[in-house]
Amino acid sequence: MSDNPRLPPSEQCAGLTERERQTLALIAEGLSNKLIARQLGISDGTVKVHVRHLLCKLDLHSRLELAAWAHRASEQLQLPVPGMRSLPISPLDLGNLLDDLPLMIYRCRNDPHWSMAYVSAGCLELTGYSATQLLGSRRLSYNSLIHPADRHHVWQAVQRGLQEGRPFSIDYRLLCADGRERAVQERGCGIYGGSGEVLELEGVVMAR
Repeated sequence: MSDNPRLPPSEQCAGLTERERQTLALIAEGLSNKLIARQLGISDGTVKVHVRHLLCKLDLHSRLELAAWAHRASEQLQLPVPGMRSLPISPLDLGNLLDDLPLMIYRCRNDPHWSMAYVSAGCLELTGYSATQLLGSRRLSYNSLIHPADRHHVWQAVQRGLQEGRPFSIDYRLLCADGRERAVQERGCGIYGGSGEVLELEGVVMAR
């Protein structure tokens, strides 16, 4: 991580080119690389180059982290895309937003239950449980789905990442609704307040 990972977004974006700022604005709106290429009139490969430069300049590690950072900072950054016309998004385009990967996006509290504030629809395929079952449920917490032998490891890895101000990556097992164990990988990061306090966590869980 950088020496000061919590600089204001405006300072972190000071070295971006105009095209990189436009790309960042469209990422904040939730557009996939293919839609960004269409919107800006450039190739998919050029968009990927801009994304790599953004990750490097903002000291981030994945497109997911970049999208989360851009979404959180969008109001402060005020990144317009001048002269661009909004394009209709088809069901096929929406299917590309998560790069065709079977995964579960989440946002949760940093508590022993991993109390979920948001869970994407992919949780059903991943765990056998619906988003409705996992959101705000005291009877079915996400922690209860983690294999008992892995729960301490998961907690320690997340807390270590938060203390060091960096993203975390963890491999562990989930107990699915049908009784099967599923090996998963989780990548996430903290959402921090103005004083550096951890407000929530966000990330992605995918089958290994």
